[in-house]
Amino acid sequence: MMKPQMHTILWADDDIDDLHIVRDVISNIDSRYRMVEVTNGKEAVEYLYSSGNSHSLPCLVVLDINMPVMNGKDTLALIRREQRFDTVAVAVFTTSSNEKDRQFCKKYGVEMYSKPHTYSEFERMVADLLSLCKTDCNDESSLN
Repeated sequence: MMKPQMHTILWADDDIDDLHIVRDVISNIDSRYRMVEVTNGKEAVEYLYSSGNSHSLPCLVVLDINMPVMNGKDTLALIRREQRFDTVAVAVFTTSSNEKDRQFCKKYGVEMYSKPHTYSEFERMVADLLSLCKTDCNDESSLN
């Protein structure tokens, strides 16, 4: 029997509590998803560059807007400038309700999700985010 293909989600957020909740929700929804956690945009970009070809890129990158070192907006702009990251779905997960942030995300064709307040809201939002994951661009056989 074949082992199910794993899919990587790169999640950049400096809120450790949110990272723990999201990791828990993802593992409860579907064990085929693996979350790589980073705490700023610089680490996210370094991870993407180190991923090599398009088959080892994450199927989804989720960015918080307000992070130290390199914020989510700068990270999003850099990801969208790099042709090799074209196959990666990107979403923004933030406490911001600023219309300028929403317009910035729209400019780059990215959904902006407001951080939920309850666990059940986290579950619904994460399920929606997982639906953005382009699972055909991710092959983790090299990670095992």
